[in-house]
Amino acid sequence: MAFWSDRRDPYRAVRLKLFGIQVGALLAIWLILLSIVYVLMSSELYRVLDSELRRSAIQVIQSYDRSHLSAQSVNNQSDFGATFSLWQITGASSTMSATYIDGTPFIDVRTVYHNALTHPSGYSTTLQINGQPYRIFDALVNLKHGTYLIQVDRSVGPTQVTLSSLISTLIIAGMAALILTLIGGLILTTRSMTPLLASWRQQQQFIADASHELRTPFAIIRSNLDVLLHHPHHTIESEMTYLGNAYEEVERTSALLENLLTLARADSHEQILNLSPVALSDLAKDVVESTRPLAEWQQKSITLNAPENPCMVIGDAARLRQLMLILIDNALRYSDAGACVVISVSCDTTSCELHVQDDGIGIPQNLLPRIFDRFVRADPSRHRAEQGSGLGLAIAKWIIEAHKGQVFVQSKEGRGTTFTVIFPS
Repeated sequence: MAFWSDRRDPYRAVRLKLFGIQVGALLAIWLILLSIVYVLMSSELYRVLDSELRRSAIQVIQSYDRSHLSAQSVNNQSDFGATFSLWQITGASSTMSATYIDGTPFIDVRTVYHNALTHPSGYSTTLQINGQPYRIFDALVNLKHGTYLIQVDRSVGPTQVTLSSLISTLIIAGMAALILTLIGGLILTTRSMTPLLASWRQQQQFIADASHELRTPFAIIRSNLDVLLHHPHHTIESEMTYLGNAYEEVERTSALLENLLTLARADSHEQILNLSPVALSDLAKDVVESTRPLAEWQQKSITLNAPENPCMVIGDAARLRQLMLILIDNALRYSDAGACVVISVSCDTTSCELHVQDDGIGIPQNLLPRIFDRFVRADPSRHRAEQGSGLGLAIAKWIIEAHKGQVFVQSKEGRGTTFTVIFPS
């Protein structure tokens, strides 16, 4: 089963690898974005907490400054929104002494003092007190009454609750992002691989069709040669029928291979057009005259309607001639004896038009959208000698598109077909 899947989709491993790369890249982007959001929000929450602690410290200092820093105690939780410790500092760094004034007395005053000396504007840090995290702000304040050390602290529990909620939100968002990433990665991979897979399937179909087309002439050649090998004493004259059949198939196979090579080069963009000014009406006259004997031999008529002016286009004369031959051959091939094929050329200041009209068997409506596909024939039931390779119209379309032209087809079964080709002047 897996082997069958690989045959239907040879790019399965590439698809999975591309899907993994896309999902990995999108996940990395999401993780980076979520990490940035978390870091920014965490920094902002701690910045707000530090601002509140600094404001509480200022309120404490202002309150005690107004009362000349008396020993009158204040409710440090309700009045200032934080726990604080206030000390008066005397002496220099090495001979420093501290006198407790108010708040919580249980702090390492000397350590806090030395840390505050290195941060004139105060500093914030997070410490574990009785197993709980607290955010602490320390500062030295110089007033006219002396130097004071203030420490204000507050539990970071609410902040951690907010961060925990943020983490939960980010995890949920990350899971949703993961699902969306997987879906998006699958869609992107499918879309990016669809043209490649379609091209591979088209190539496989082309190879299968080409193999089928080549198998028939080779079988005919072999069968005719087998007959000759079984009659080694017969003369060449007596076996001309078999030799003629083999030669006819060799010619048909040679033409088929030439058409396949043309399309292969066109697909790989190796075909180079020799562009030059081309008189479309004069070229049409030459082609009609060269194909008139074939039409008369088939008891059909071919006429040309072309203006006196040359109807100039920029193109490759050899390829444009090939285009006309393909369209005329197609018209003759799918029309019966007595049919009339009309070639018309017209032009104006912006474009030149080529019309090839026949009153043959026409093209079924369900086949019109695929008429330019490779190995598509309007009437597969016709005798093999009357059928083409099925590549002519595909080559014609390539020639038209290479000249930046457009082609339109109108057809009704039993009433004929008209090919209209428009080239820019």
